[in-house]
Amino acid sequence: MTESPFDDYSDENDLPDVSGDSYEDLYNQNKELLDAIHLLEEAIPEVEDSVGIYISLFDIYSEIENMAEAGHCLVEAANQIHSGHHDDLAYFLYNQLELFAQLNPDAQTAFERMGQIISQDDGTLDANTLYLDQRKLYQADLIPEIVLANHLHRSRIISKQEYHMSIQDLCWFTSQAPQAPRACLYVLEDRGLPHCQKAIEFLAHDASTPYIDLNLISIDPDLFDILPSDYCLRRAACIFGEVGGEPLVALLNPYNLQLMEDVSRIIESTPHFYLTSAKGYQSFLEQQTSALT
Repeated sequence: MTESPFDDYSDENDLPDVSGDSYEDLYNQNKELLDAIHLLEEAIPEVEDSVGIYISLFDIYSEIENMAEAGHCLVEAANQIHSGHHDDLAYFLYNQLELFAQLNPDAQTAFERMGQIISQDDGTLDANTLYLDQRKLYQADLIPEIVLANHLHRSRIISKQEYHMSIQDLCWFTSQAPQAPRACLYVLEDRGLPHCQKAIEFLAHDASTPYIDLNLISIDPDLFDILPSDYCLRRAACIFGEVGGEPLVALLNPYNLQLMEDVSRIIESTPHFYLTSAKGYQSFLEQQTSALT
């Protein structure tokens, strides 16, 4: 009997290695992304505005190459866009949906709807999608911040409502240039949420990281050039002093080991890391901007 070239087992020697270890390795490589997907999808029914969460899910699903789910998330985001509600995202979503529109009827419908919103624009919509197209530069640490917010909630430091507000705001998107880091402590501060100070005290203790109040420090202007201002804005890490030639670095997430590693590599040194508040960090950014302009 002639062996069919389409027989699943025509030549077992040519089959790829799909042993349990391979699946485990694949899972471990994507575990952080899969955990973030779970947290974001779990939050969708609980938040007032899920547009940004769907865009974040689109990015994560794209990263793990699940384009079917990525396209679905784009459609869900587009379905919530209307005049006066996130219409500054219309151009961005229109551009992103163009590819999916050729493959999926729902994406085609959403694509046409974004086109209709754009066609009715009286000049108020922002067609510049630069910051949205570069969003991953400004959310390099989004997943660690989502995990941080969840840790605060599971540790009973912030309430369920505060947690869902944090997730919503962390995933908020606009066509305007970012003015502050995308950080959980910023959300708690900006919202004036009741457990902001409690969260800072808990993080310092839980992560065994000393706290520094940047509001009380006048920073040497020579330090502002070590880490670029754009980097400080995007990554929420800054150098505020030196001791014995070793840099002192303040950050807003003491669990973000990748950020610590990146900072150490950039400055070619092993710094001492400190936790600071959003209010203190904003004070640093303002001093840095003033010194560099």
